[in-house]
Amino acid sequence: MRNKIIFYLNGKRKEEDADKASMMLADYLRYDQSLTGTKIVCAEGDCGACSVLRYYPQISEQYLAVNSCITLLAQLDGSSLVTVDALKKNDEFHEAQKAMITCHGSQCGFCTPGFVIALAGLVEEKISKKELIVTSQEAKNCMTGNLCRCTGYQPIINAALAMDLQKSESVKVRFSSAAQEAELKKVLNVGVSLKNDSFEFIAPKTIKEALEVLKNNPDIRIMASATDLGVVHNKRKLKLNKILSLHLIDELYKIEENAGFIILGARVTIAEFRNFVKTSVPEFSSYLDVFASPQIKNIGTIIGNIATASPIGDTPPAFLALDATVLIEGSVSKKEILLSEFYLGYRKIKLAADEIITGLKFKIPEKSSTLKFFKNSARKDMDISAVNMAIKVDWKDDQKKTVKDLIIAVGGVAATPLRFKKTEDFIRVNGINSQNIDKVMLELHSEFTPLSDVRATAAYRHVIVENAFKRFFTEVGVLS
Repeated sequence: MRNKIIFYLNGKRKEEDADKASMMLADYLRYDQSLTGTKIVCAEGDCGACSVLRYYPQISEQYLAVNSCITLLAQLDGSSLVTVDALKKNDEFHEAQKAMITCHGSQCGFCTPGFVIALAGLVEEKISKKELIVTSQEAKNCMTGNLCRCTGYQPIINAALAMDLQKSESVKVRFSSAAQEAELKKVLNVGVSLKNDSFEFIAPKTIKEALEVLKNNPDIRIMASATDLGVVHNKRKLKLNKILSLHLIDELYKIEENAGFIILGARVTIAEFRNFVKTSVPEFSSYLDVFASPQIKNIGTIIGNIATASPIGDTPPAFLALDATVLIEGSVSKKEILLSEFYLGYRKIKLAADEIITGLKFKIPEKSSTLKFFKNSARKDMDISAVNMAIKVDWKDDQKKTVKDLIIAVGGVAATPLRFKKTEDFIRVNGINSQNIDKVMLELHSEFTPLSDVRATAAYRHVIVENAFKRFFTEVGVLS
């Protein structure tokens, strides 16, 4: 086991022990490395001012924008990082920097480094695809995770459109090399164990080793990407001082389609999953477009979003509708648990102290099935749901008028994501049409008693659930 994490920062090899590995990346950059271009504003992963580019070969072949304010330095073990301070080459600005200057995309300047990094990430993506044009929608999408209080965004969008991709040099060409690639490969093949008086970080190479660590350290916390825990840590409600990381376990990065099922490992990111299901489950891929920011999706994991057990998490209702199964491994055996049986209460899951979630499995919907997702939030992008809903229907006939089977899953209306099983059973027996819709609605509303909170009142949540339900069956032609 290594007693230091190893990574590259702006092309230079770094080794750090527990003292510095326990810092948030943004703090490390600013206060230890004097790279003050990276700004800290929200410390919640919302504003994007802290964005940096990260290359991690287990996830992607290109540098991706991630938030540094909610990411422990220890998590960047085996990565190559590039900050805004290094984008300028000699006296030549990066195309993203040039465009921001030319188009007057900066006023107070505090958010500017984050926008530059987001645009640099877009340049990397376009270069990798050998595309030379940035569309307005691509510009907006790439900057979803960046907030600005001054410019009104249009000058920044103009900057994205003004970048000359023919003149752009890839960050990977500048800051990566064969020697660095070989070094990172070596790093990722050796486990990590760091410890001082206030911080312990263990990253084994196999699931078996991870289970042994868990057995010997019942108080250790399994951390995926800290996109949730990092916020709690920064707001001083919980200190991340004893961590089990699974980032070195190769098999947890696998995602595959096999015999009509999709199986994904516990380290598969939201962005990876979104790209993987574009063809097989396009509705899910589109739904994830309004989930979190690109920075969060580039590092946050699907399993992390499920395991955190938030009642307003966006992916649990979607996977409930797909009748997904959680894959779990313990010291004694492996098992599979239906996601519908996995949530026991608020932030409580059916996972023993000596068990680890290793993945998720679900069947790809039949082409004759209809699957739709709904999300209601104050903002379209980058916002937590007040209510989210997923419905999947299997039809008895080609006209899609008679329901054979269905699943209705809802988040934001109870302490856990729910399946509306009484309503499902009623429709299986009685069908659904314009004549019995009032009876269906009585069943639907009887299944949940939501709370009122800062995002929505209980009455509003009832309205949203009913409207989304009726919208689904109206759009498929069952209701008029």
